[in-house]
Amino acid sequence: MDILNFYIYGFVSLFITIDPIGLIPIVHSLTYPYPKEQRIRIIKKAIISSTVVLLLFALFGNYIFGYFGITIDAFRVAGGILLFKIAWDMLHAEIPKTKHKPDERLDLEDIDSIVYVPLAIPLISGPGAITTTMILISKTQSILEKGVVVLSILSAMLVSGIILSLTDFIIRRVNIYGINAFVRIMGLLLVAISVQIIFTGIVGLYNSISVQ
Repeated sequence: MDILNFYIYGFVSLFITIDPIGLIPIVHSLTYPYPKEQRIRIIKKAIISSTVVLLLFALFGNYIFGYFGITIDAFRVAGGILLFKIAWDMLHAEIPKTKHKPDERLDLEDIDSIVYVPLAIPLISGPGAITTTMILISKTQSILEKGVVVLSILSAMLVSGIILSLTDFIIRRVNIYGINAFVRIMGLLLVAISVQIIFTGIVGLYNSISVQ
């Protein structure tokens, strides 16, 4: 695989795994109580944090998992459980870990309460994106190829950030009376996704035990 094709392969794989279009209703449900400037700030910080996470796993993933004695399957189970909690709140039209203050003032602490968890992890840079990143790195044999993986990560995150920054514009094109119903439907889909992630992780853990 030449460098250009490897870059396209890496970018497409990461973009599909991150699925920023599918994240639009989830991001909207988490950020709509905030003023527009803070919503953009939240998305920017989440994208930057997610990029850092994927770069760290691209460069040091095997060492990080080895140091803590964990596997990607264990990470899948943990991330899936957290996603399930988020999905459950969406099914009830609730905003996970996000509340209005009585005086409607939303400060830095409020923003940080959703930027890192759940937006950056596990929604944007979740087990799937981390796994994809580590698989891409495993295919590299030279510094140049590793650089291509890094470029793929940066490109996928840049495009994802642009799409998520247009969340308000996209949501406004949806019938306002259907937004809550749409969020509940997405919550149901996210329940299924989280269960699949947990199941895949459990199967992987079981297989690793069986081998031992």
